[in-house]
Amino acid sequence: MKKKRFEDKNGARKHAACTVSAAALMLGVSQAATVGFNFQTHYCGTESYSGSVVTAPAFGIGTNDWESLTQMDTGYSSCAGMNFSLTETINTTSSTNGLNPLPSGSLTLNWSGIAANVSGFGGYTRSGPHYTFGGNGYKPGNEQVYWGFIRDGVNFGPGSSGGDNSQPGYSIDITGLKSVFTNSSFAVELIASSDSLQYLTNAFIIDATANTTQSVVYPSIPPVADAGDTSWVRGIGGGMSTSSGALNTDHLKIIGNRAGHAGNKTTGYNFASTISGFIITDKPVITMSPQPVVVSPGDTITWSGYACGVPPLSYQWRKDGAPIAGATNSSFTISKVAAADLATYDLKVSNAYGSAFSSTVSVDSLAVVAGKNYTLDSKPSGTPEDGLVLGANWLATLADSGGVTRTGVMSFNATNRNQIIVSGSTNFDAATGTIMFWMKSPGLSNSAGKPATLLDRRNGNGLYFVQNADGTIEVTTSQSAQDLTSINLSDDKWHQVALTYDQSGSGQANLYVDGQLVASGPNAKAWSWQTGQEIELGLSHDTNSWQAFSGSLDDVRIYNRVLSDTEISSAFGGAIVDANALTLRLNFDAAPGAGVTLKWQTPDAILQSADSVTGPYTDVPGAVSPRPTAERNTVKFYRYRGHVPANLVSNPYLM
Repeated sequence: MKKKRFEDKNGARKHAACTVSAAALMLGVSQAATVGFNFQTHYCGTESYSGSVVTAPAFGIGTNDWESLTQMDTGYSSCAGMNFSLTETINTTSSTNGLNPLPSGSLTLNWSGIAANVSGFGGYTRSGPHYTFGGNGYKPGNEQVYWGFIRDGVNFGPGSSGGDNSQPGYSIDITGLKSVFTNSSFAVELIASSDSLQYLTNAFIIDATANTTQSVVYPSIPPVADAGDTSWVRGIGGGMSTSSGALNTDHLKIIGNRAGHAGNKTTGYNFASTISGFIITDKPVITMSPQPVVVSPGDTITWSGYACGVPPLSYQWRKDGAPIAGATNSSFTISKVAAADLATYDLKVSNAYGSAFSSTVSVDSLAVVAGKNYTLDSKPSGTPEDGLVLGANWLATLADSGGVTRTGVMSFNATNRNQIIVSGSTNFDAATGTIMFWMKSPGLSNSAGKPATLLDRRNGNGLYFVQNADGTIEVTTSQSAQDLTSINLSDDKWHQVALTYDQSGSGQANLYVDGQLVASGPNAKAWSWQTGQEIELGLSHDTNSWQAFSGSLDDVRIYNRVLSDTEISSAFGGAIVDANALTLRLNFDAAPGAGVTLKWQTPDAILQSADSVTGPYTDVPGAVSPRPTAERNTVKFYRYRGHVPANLVSNPYLM
């Protein structure tokens, strides 16, 4: 049997010892305590798979209450050792190598197994139906506990033949429990994961003093994705056991029932008997909170939570912090959610040693976030497409060195990374169109840097305007024509820039400056907008490609057709030009005003608006959440439609 020991600086062998600070006493009972134990793996030859100290709250327990134990060898590569036996002492001063101080007392753990391994099971932080992930990219919290596990001596691993090790399973021995739980009982819950299972078999929690045994089971774990390399089902999975009853002992043992597999994929079985961690507590711990799902009006939702603690445990669901009459089970159902159910819900679990609260869940509704600055779309007709102003400064007038003065402009400071965003709308998705704006700039803020963003609608397919270091303007349509002016527009004078485009493979892109055609080119191939993407002025979200703009913009327009040379020239002179084709005009006539942003979660919802609370309501084209909306002179009312009611279950598996 291989034993890991620790030597002091003089070479003497000794067990690792660590300690902890004391917690406050609860009135009338002993000091309540909760301790989580996490088994770590040493994966020789692949150090990125080794370890997994718990660095975030996991299974309802704070980070400082987790004890990440000495790493266990896998038996692979240079980890030749198998059948390990390890010892760790944890007390009120433990604070290194993944350990944290206990609230009181001292615990000694001895544990053994054939070998260890890692599992890609992640629980509800990953997507179903199997809740797994690849590589070692585990997220902090639950996944770090699931990551390392002790093998069961049967399923695969080093030294196996045909998938069998024929070795003993794991064994855990803990003493000193009454120094932590001085005047109280405690309960135990196990956490397991594996790289080779179909089901998890039961485990035994033994009071070694009284010589009594309790069996805990893993009642419902997610289905595994079959690896296909055995006659029975074999995959990555895991879960949580039921909680033990009350225990009041100084000496505890935990062992798994014997694992086994046989038969075929239809009628066979593959029981694993592994362990990746466990929890000991007297006060309630909600080890699995109700999971958030998008609940919409008309849906029926069942939320559930699972807790560990000394029985009896009492359950109370709350709505906006107030107890719900009769909602005193571990599960809570709302049938056909209505407006009165729009609220935030949580679960309170109590016993003689304290209370615990779950994370909150909520029912979806149109949420309104206020306080943003919006510049109004000033086109004569059509659906308004207002712009969200992020730091840009409005100026009532701004003259250039040539004596040209424009009224109502937006000034951008590259250092402050100012920006204006127009929410994505299918109104801007026409296959032909014209984009036009006025600009005034002294040049790039960083003359040695990348070009500066003027306008960007390129995420995926689209186009962008950027200002180059030499003062020229570059326009690139996605994977298509590229037009580059030879005119220096970084002379701190007002200039009109316009682009007409046709997205077809035989289409043309024409660039105009101050009403005159200066460059044109055919599309290399057909392209199209990415449906409904936003428009960004002054700063692109693709900050790796361009720097922020320094200068001013005015009269930003988008048309849904190609304007003629004559129309471009007329617009240069100040004309609106074909108001019916104008889908956006930010002329900055007035300073930005307060507005709201509408948010919702229901993926199949369609936003509608009306001028009266009684309607009629009409669909808002291309509206996606979040939806910035300015406060206009006419009050608007909003709702959404189109959601198909569903029966939803949160926490379908106990894991």
